[in-house]
Amino acid sequence: MTATDRFRIDDKVALVTGGGRGLGRAMAVGLAEAGAHSVVVARREDDLAETVALVEKAGRRCIAVAGDVVDPDTAKRAVETAVGTLGRVDILVNNAGAYDMQPIESTPTEDWRRVLDVNLVGTFEFTKAVGPHFKAQKSGKVVNVASVLGTFGVGMATAYCAAKAGVMGFTRALAMEWGPEGIGVNCVAPGLFKTDMSAGVFENQDFYTMIMAGIPRGVHGEPEDIAGTVVYLCSPASDHVLGQVVHVDGGATIS
Repeated sequence: MTATDRFRIDDKVALVTGGGRGLGRAMAVGLAEAGAHSVVVARREDDLAETVALVEKAGRRCIAVAGDVVDPDTAKRAVETAVGTLGRVDILVNNAGAYDMQPIESTPTEDWRRVLDVNLVGTFEFTKAVGPHFKAQKSGKVVNVASVLGTFGVGMATAYCAAKAGVMGFTRALAMEWGPEGIGVNCVAPGLFKTDMSAGVFENQDFYTMIMAGIPRGVHGEPEDIAGTVVYLCSPASDHVLGQVVHVDGGATIS
């Protein structure tokens, strides 16, 4: 197998949460371009339909599962769909996320919990659901999506920072637990990307300018900028990479 061949994931089956738009959609399309079929999960069926069309345009099969990642039944249905319809599940990308920004003293407990639930509990539920399949085949790849805000804090985003730091810790612990089973577990931590979730940053020129001043590359990310890193972490090229957090941030965490 050549070095180039090791980046191929032909006929593998990926499960991508938060796959209806933004980074998740770009990841599903990138995985398709590298050879993988996919099951994409999100709450909005119309968003999922657009992702399915793009993955199929790339020549791979794609099935949509609508549901909330916090609900254990959504994870169960998604895994059953992958195995029952596409025959297997080889890759899990825990991308679904939620963001909230408000002063901690005026943050309702339910808002704080919702952010932790989507980012961290959802990651747990889907990982738990694929576990028996990955262990049975003695292989699998898990890519958890954190954020640079799991590395350094930002005021008024306590729930999100805590959740993403938790995703990083979860990744390291799971890598220790599942590494001996032949399962790769790693994490990507995006910086500022132009997505619906970050729209507020782009609408606040002063805030945007402040953030951009801390990015050595001098540009924000586009969803396609993260796809290659995820493909690498889902492919045989990363087989000896375990428990790592890869920052895809234009250098924000080194400045």
